[in-house]
Amino acid sequence: MKFWSASAGNELGELWLDARVLREMQGSSRLEQKVAEIFELLRDPIYRHICRLIGKRAEAEDLTQETFLRLYDSLQKGQAMGNVRPWLYRVAHNLAIDCLRQQGRLEQIEDDALPLAAIIDAAPSAEQRLLASERHQRLRGLLAQLSPQQRHCLFLRAEGLNYREIGEVLGISISSVATFLGRAVKHLAEEVNEQ
Repeated sequence: MKFWSASAGNELGELWLDARVLREMQGSSRLEQKVAEIFELLRDPIYRHICRLIGKRAEAEDLTQETFLRLYDSLQKGQAMGNVRPWLYRVAHNLAIDCLRQQGRLEQIEDDALPLAAIIDAAPSAEQRLLASERHQRLRGLLAQLSPQQRHCLFLRAEGLNYREIGEVLGISISSVATFLGRAVKHLAEEVNEQ
């Protein structure tokens, strides 16, 4: 039995877990199976989100696992949560912020939480590496000019979350999400067109 419905333009669709579905999954093995399915669907995007925020892969892996353990615990206690995807992103986001706060690195979320990976050929020449590095630095510079809220909205949108889901993750209204995204896109477009 599938418990999610695909929405237009969204490959993963929305992952709904309401009270009816939870009652149908009363057995522990069924619950573990459903959480395992969700884990397979959302592990990589959740990991990327956490890694982008904290910048450390090993810690991001641990926090990703903790995120899904919290999902299992909440479901085992019978908590209905509606759409699971924004719930998971919210938990992951909060765990990452708590981790940074405990390490005294909370300001990192303001400065360094920018994408670090660039897609490059398997065997690039020195010139290609230099050009890719320059593009990457330029992109980092442009993204650094955005507010933290604009960056978070942009990154979550790039992960495929819709405006409502982004609002749930960040605890802001849908209109605020639209405003932050609009300003971010406008700023990036203006900067790119000037160059």
